[in-house]
Amino acid sequence: MQMNAIKKTCLVGLCFLTACAPPQPASQAPENITMPVEKREKQTATVSSWVVTGAMAAKNQKKSWTASVNWRQQGMNNYQIRLFGPLGGGTVIIEKHNGVVTYKDGPKTVTSKNADELLQQETGIRLPVNNLYYWVRGIPAPGAIQSAKYDQYNHLTYLKQSGYTINYTRYTSVNNIDLPSKMELHGNGVTIKFVIKQWSV
Repeated sequence: MQMNAIKKTCLVGLCFLTACAPPQPASQAPENITMPVEKREKQTATVSSWVVTGAMAAKNQKKSWTASVNWRQQGMNNYQIRLFGPLGGGTVIIEKHNGVVTYKDGPKTVTSKNADELLQQETGIRLPVNNLYYWVRGIPAPGAIQSAKYDQYNHLTYLKQSGYTINYTRYTSVNNIDLPSKMELHGNGVTIKFVIKQWSV
């Protein structure tokens, strides 16, 4: 039971993907071209489908853990996220297709039409899942923004939205578009560090 809870909480932090191009190494330097915020966000928003591989570390007040991640996104409403081996465990999958969200942990499979409610049901933590589609690309989600900061090139470096704060500490160039390769999310008693090793768009 404890191991399942750890894996599930770890997954919650990610419900931060299908493409044809070969993966681009996330060590590739960003373009670092100065452009207005609105133009950069519009350019980034053209990336609507992707494959991301990376690693994450998560902690709450009692536990800390790490896992490998494979995230496949096809438009806003279709995705599959695989979380491999938190603390030596197996694989947890969360996916959404045709409006149905499925949560798989070993032989257990649970479905719902509301990802936020499903995650809360399985993990006890609620996340604005739809927002993560935007946050992982380094752009705010639609709706109110409490605070945002940018660097000299107008890359988003800090975002406070929907009760969460996200710090972006590294970007990489992928097909001439700068996308995050290192970020940290805080909220709901959980801290998640996510390092993206490869983007494919």
